[in-house]
Amino acid sequence: MGIIIEEFRIRNFKCYESVDVKLKNSSLLIGANNVGKTSLLEALELCFTPYKRVSEELVFIKKDEVLDRNKKIILDVLVSPEKEEFDEMWHQFFGKFVVEGDLNDYVALRTIVKYNPSKGEYDLERVALNSWPSSEEVISYNNYNNNPVKREILESIPVFYLDAKRDIVTEMGDKFSYWGKLVKDINITDDSLQEMEKSLNEINDNIIGSSDVLKHLSSSLNKLSNVMNSNGNHVEINPVSRKIRDLDKGMEIRLNDRDSESFSITNQGMGTRSWATFLTLSAYIDWKIKEMDTEAKPFHPLLLLEEPEAHLHPQAQRKIYSQMSRLTGQKIISTHSSIIAAQVNLDEIIHIYKKGNSSNLNYLNLKGLTLPELRKIKEEVLKTRGDILFADTIILCEGETEDQVLPVFFKEYFGYEPFELGVNIVSVRGAGNYKPFMRIAHDLDIDLFILSDGEKRIIKDLKKHYCQVYGKRTDSEIQKNITFLPLECDFEEYLFDSGYQKEILEVIDLIKGKKAFIEEFIKKNNGQTGKSKPTEEKCDSCEQYIFKKEIKDYSGEIGFKQAVIECISNMKADYSSEIAEYILQREGPDRVPSLLQDLFFNIATEKTYSITKLFVKETEEKLNDKPE
Repeated sequence: MGIIIEEFRIRNFKCYESVDVKLKNSSLLIGANNVGKTSLLEALELCFTPYKRVSEELVFIKKDEVLDRNKKIILDVLVSPEKEEFDEMWHQFFGKFVVEGDLNDYVALRTIVKYNPSKGEYDLERVALNSWPSSEEVISYNNYNNNPVKREILESIPVFYLDAKRDIVTEMGDKFSYWGKLVKDINITDDSLQEMEKSLNEINDNIIGSSDVLKHLSSSLNKLSNVMNSNGNHVEINPVSRKIRDLDKGMEIRLNDRDSESFSITNQGMGTRSWATFLTLSAYIDWKIKEMDTEAKPFHPLLLLEEPEAHLHPQAQRKIYSQMSRLTGQKIISTHSSIIAAQVNLDEIIHIYKKGNSSNLNYLNLKGLTLPELRKIKEEVLKTRGDILFADTIILCEGETEDQVLPVFFKEYFGYEPFELGVNIVSVRGAGNYKPFMRIAHDLDIDLFILSDGEKRIIKDLKKHYCQVYGKRTDSEIQKNITFLPLECDFEEYLFDSGYQKEILEVIDLIKGKKAFIEEFIKKNNGQTGKSKPTEEKCDSCEQYIFKKEIKDYSGEIGFKQAVIECISNMKADYSSEIAEYILQREGPDRVPSLLQDLFFNIATEKTYSITKLFVKETEEKLNDKPE
């Protein structure tokens, strides 16, 4: 459309004390409930809505702060050309508001909400800026353009806001809705109008003349003239509207599939009604574009869409985002849908979160990433585990066993399911797959903890990747967030070595149904060639680890242990959760393995905001009683 809202600055609005928002032609706001996504949309709507009531409730205040009447809301918008300069139409339209910047021209607009002592209420004022101040100078900046910001500016950058409570049935009864604005004037010529209304009158007369009931009712109602003491009164019943201008009041949308009778939209589910509202908005925008083109006026629609996935099943969510992406105009969309988040470009994601007094935001840092690294973030994280975008804390683990048992032990230790505390437990399916998840957690300021196997090469590689993402760290700093299993073992071997042999064997017996299974397993596989395993040696030419075949030896206690580990490793999906449940039948502190207690203790004592004050109070005794 020739321009773009490139940056939006918010000072002292609702839950925002100070944020600078970088916007694309399409931007996606993600984050948990009540972090400020809707407030950001409302702030942007306030900038381009001609008339809007404002009050002190919009002013950001900290906890226990007393509102100072001198405190102002400031909303700054940077309007930039899609190229280096505005095209002729936009340049002429903005006129003296255009500022020649170092890189490109721009227009800077400010909306101010401040207290008016003479009126005893808050006023809204709009001005243009003569330059774009630095972020630190926003509050003190007052170099305003002398020319007023007229209504025409707002009409050429209109806001179309569709909130999450949308319903086409409600829209059809509201003359100020997008439906109401479209159908209020259906643009019929006078000749056609007279002919149609003549036909409508004939239809009404024929219906009443053919119905004994309606004739009887009409005759009775005309007795009103006796009561009103007037011979000039006449009552008529209109089964169908006689005036074209009134047709919109009785309009109806009906849907039918190929094999059934049509049904009114009022009888459809909320998903269909929500989607119909979105399509009505799309139709209205297209119609306005035609009108503005006819009048040769510049037009840049600003679409603020709240939770477009509401009431829609997963496939429909994919379809509606595809439709949204084709809409003309600049789009800012808020969502809780990981399906929608997986479809956008990575640089379009704006993560909103709240820590402390105010809401804040961040972005994925894509600078310097290679195409394979970008693909891994999109394909291996967002498309498969996009729900982590809405987490406060992420616990990463390597394998299937940890993925199943960690939630069980987490609930035992904390007394809450992980999701109740905003915690996501994610198996990365292999030691080499941690890095994309680390990048997401780091860039979006999500607390990250890892439970890793203890092989030397895995420890070395994981520490290297962690430092690449989070910056150089000492081993003691790394250990606050990464828990390594001891003695180069995996999780199954750790449980066996930590005294849980009894539970492991009981689960094997439960699933296999006989006590002699391990002995038969040993007899069958002893002396066979095992899988290739990496050594600590590296090839001089390619720097890759050297893999060597191992011969299986199940003799003695060590051999028996190896047989048990291999047995459960071959069928982790069957064993893992059962082993955790059997361990929880124990009495005493070892109901949760000590290494996991250390991991959970770190989560509870680090900067994890998902652990609420109530939770900390309830778990204080457990933390104090943590084994040395």
